[in-house]
Amino acid sequence: ERINNMLKNKICLLLIYTLIIIACSGQTCAQRQVSSLEIEPFPVKKTFCAEKIRVNEIFSPDGIVVKKGNLFVTDSRNNDAMIYQYSLPGFHCIYQGGVKGGGKDEFQISPTLCKTVSDKVYIWGYTPFLIKCFILDNNHMSLEEEIKLPISDRIVNFMNVVNDSLLIYSTFPYKLNIEKVNLNTMQITGQILIEQKQKELFFDENRGYLAANDSLIIYAYTYKKQIDFYRVSDMKLCKRLVDKTVVPHIIVNNVKESKFCQRELVTGKRYFYIRCPKGEKGCFIEVFDYSGHSVAKYELDVLLYAFDVDEENGIIYGYNGDVFEDGFLKYTIL
Repeated sequence: ERINNMLKNKICLLLIYTLIIIACSGQTCAQRQVSSLEIEPFPVKKTFCAEKIRVNEIFSPDGIVVKKGNLFVTDSRNNDAMIYQYSLPGFHCIYQGGVKGGGKDEFQISPTLCKTVSDKVYIWGYTPFLIKCFILDNNHMSLEEEIKLPISDRIVNFMNVVNDSLLIYSTFPYKLNIEKVNLNTMQITGQILIEQKQKELFFDENRGYLAANDSLIIYAYTYKKQIDFYRVSDMKLCKRLVDKTVVPHIIVNNVKESKFCQRELVTGKRYFYIRCPKGEKGCFIEVFDYSGHSVAKYELDVLLYAFDVDEENGIIYGYNGDVFEDGFLKYTIL
């Protein structure tokens, strides 16, 4: 009887391990079953030169977001004014403030403007675990809600607020995975596992940039020409675009010699925009719709360190302090 019990226990353990392996391999296969599609040629190709917009404020933006006729800017280097708000198209400074410190309404860490296709403004950085939601009314920003995050053990990146109820973010620099948090229940409700190829995550060939609209998560790889589409609802891969002619070239711990393919990702209500390198000067902005079709490729004369797109008026706003430190760069693409 004792031998029979031991056999039963071994069989149970074997069944459990088998089920785990099947579940894990099933998840991996689900990601790999999606056929890769070649990135379509861009039907529209145009070249633009920047219009330089001078402003009175002195800053060094590291984040830019366009919302309802306003341009919001973060400057992590200025501890006395970390947030700026400008009305468009006149670039009148409506607000500058946001002090770094530990007091109420001060930023404990550098602020981040969360990405969202909503008309609301989400700002993270008051504490590592707090996002404040603001609504815009006639260019006036008023606090609507404070959101306390359940991710209390680490800093995350590429924060996206979806449907004003979900937070989707990358676990980089700890891992490459993507997680989803329900902001109503404060529970982590989904995860995308992205394979890590090496210890140095910054130089991992699967590292990428993350953005989302209300139904899709877009993941653009840094070192290879690949764009993955995941459904927000179940976090499953549903489309993959590739350019097989581009071969990753990575020299670990050597930024200058490594070849970057895609460096920034911005989502609009109609399209998403990827900033790509262009030799020693300038950059490309590649435009795709959410079905994965190529829309346009814009060649810009200046490399934009930060940018966003006013889709309604067909304008790209950006910044490069090495080229023009006294204000913004403006490209009218329509």
